[in-house]
Amino acid sequence: MIVMVVASPSEEESGYICICSRGLTGQLSDEKLEIHRCPSVMELEELIRTGERTDMACIDITVPDMLRLTEAFRSRNESAYIILIASLDISPVLYMKPGIHAESLILKPFHKEQAEEVLREAFSELLRRYQKPDREKMFVLDNQDGRILIEYDTICFFEARNKKIYLNTGKEEYGFYGTIEQLEQELGERFLRCHRSFLVNRGKIERTVLSRNLLLLEGGFEIPVSRTYRPVMRQLGGK
Repeated sequence: MIVMVVASPSEEESGYICICSRGLTGQLSDEKLEIHRCPSVMELEELIRTGERTDMACIDITVPDMLRLTEAFRSRNESAYIILIASLDISPVLYMKPGIHAESLILKPFHKEQAEEVLREAFSELLRRYQKPDREKMFVLDNQDGRILIEYDTICFFEARNKKIYLNTGKEEYGFYGTIEQLEQELGERFLRCHRSFLVNRGKIERTVLSRNLLLLEGGFEIPVSRTYRPVMRQLGGK
């Protein structure tokens, strides 16, 4: 499933982008497309705050404060494909920088032909990434909604329960079939086994509390540590 954000106060422009995007997704792939429309700065800010996984964003930076939020969006979505809606009144120096790393541009006055060309190029590239994902950076999950690419840095932990594996990002949870043992071999050193049912992201560990047999992760998660894995926890400096 492709998740897209369209942030523009113009109902006509955002409406066309949504219609065109749905049409292109249908033409170019079998993937489902989920679109979040954010007509105001407040709504985009809230979406960024929730940390929901996003593959593509089309953001109108002619709106005050949207440029700042675009940079915030990029920091939360390092691999997302960003399209900016700009104008000749805005210097490219302000938005052509690494902190935003926009990959496409739609210039105002808004022309549907230009927008369609940019969106077609964007979806073609995004779908290429879906077909040949960078597995060094992404966990690839295939389910009934299609393919989902999840950056390793956003994953908090994997949990085995009810005969499935659940991937938890702190904001979302995805279930799939497999085993913790298979994942442990596949993921290597970036994830740590601390229990027969848990693999945790080393980068998300805030503290180890051996007196309570717990790992404390970002987001307030308390993950149990079993006796078998206590020696590993001591190496992390647990108390």
